[in-house]
Amino acid sequence: MKLRMLAVGTRMPGELDLMKTYNVSRHTIREALRVLEDVRLIERRRGIGTVVLARESEESYVQMVNEPSELFSYPEDSRLRVIERNDVKLNRALARELKCPTSSQWSCVSGLRVFLDSGNPVCWSNVYILPAYADAADKIGITSTPAYKVISDQYNEIVQKVEVELYASIIDDRIAGYLNVEPGSASLKICRRYHGNNGRIFEVSISEHAADNFHY
Repeated sequence: MKLRMLAVGTRMPGELDLMKTYNVSRHTIREALRVLEDVRLIERRRGIGTVVLARESEESYVQMVNEPSELFSYPEDSRLRVIERNDVKLNRALARELKCPTSSQWSCVSGLRVFLDSGNPVCWSNVYILPAYADAADKIGITSTPAYKVISDQYNEIVQKVEVELYASIIDDRIAGYLNVEPGSASLKICRRYHGNNGRIFEVSISEHAADNFHY
C-alpha cells in the first residue's frame, strides 16, 4: 500500500504491516514516518494511530539541532539578503521589544533570509547594532558569519550572555510579500539580545517566521 493511495483522514497501517508490505526494518519505517510527519503529511494521534493529513507536502523549514549551542542558529545553506539599512531612534514600543532605552540610537540592517539553492524564504530579520559598530553592518549577509561574531571579531566585544525570547505576532504588509504569505498571517518571532562588555546590549536581532512553514 502506498501513501498516495490513502485518502485524507484515513488511518495508516501499523508499523508491523508496513514492515511486511515494504520488507524493511522497523527503524526504516519509523524514520520514514518521522519525515512524513515533519512535512505534515501525517499525524500520530494517541489512541487512534497515524492519520493522513494531506496528499501533498507543504514546504516547511525544519531545523534539527545536535547540541544546545546550535539552538536558534541558522544552517550554512541559508543567507541573509540585506534589503535596507537605516539609522533608528527607538520609540517606546520598539524600545520595550529590544529592552533598550527609549530614544536610543541604533543602526538597523533588515533583510530576508533565504536558502541559497532555492531562494525560498526562511524569515525576515531586523538586526539592530550600536552605532559605534555600524561599520560591521557592511559585512552582514556577505558570508554566513552572524552579526554578533562580526562585531566580536572586529571590535573585541566579548559576548557575555545571549537572551532568547520567542513570541507570537502578526505579519504586516511590509514583509508579507517577501515571506510569500498574506498580510495578517500568524508568525513566530525570535528575539536574540547579545550582552557584551560590562553587560550592555550591543546587538539585537528579531527574526520573524511565517507560522505555517517553520518549527523547531
